[in-house]
Amino acid sequence: MNRIATRVTLLLFLMTLVYCNKAPNQVTAQSSGNTAAKRYHLKGKVVSIDKQAKMVNVDSEAIPGFMDAMTMPYQVKPDSELDKLAPGDEITADVVVEGDNGWLENIVVTRHSGAAEKGK
Repeated sequence: MNRIATRVTLLLFLMTLVYCNKAPNQVTAQSSGNTAAKRYHLKGKVVSIDKQAKMVNVDSEAIPGFMDAMTMPYQVKPDSELDKLAPGDEITADVVVEGDNGWLENIVVTRHSGAAEKGK
């Protein structure tokens, strides 16, 4: 009987650890459907922009609790956010993941590229 109580206590302890150790920058928000949208903080550098496809290719740092550092394309919402970006810009943004869909929101340019400065 003592062994069963010990195992149950250990199981509850492990479940508590898993729940308490969720990534601090991950916020869950309820969407209009039955699925929940998850948000992660991205920090990276704009590699390229495709305004027609409403996409930006970003070389990002690791996103704790989500993915390792990598370069990948993201859809941007609203697409008017693309107008303030140039290749080489350093940005922060929210990566929103809802089901199989993902996109960037709340993009902030933290440092403009040298190319963008020369073009002004």
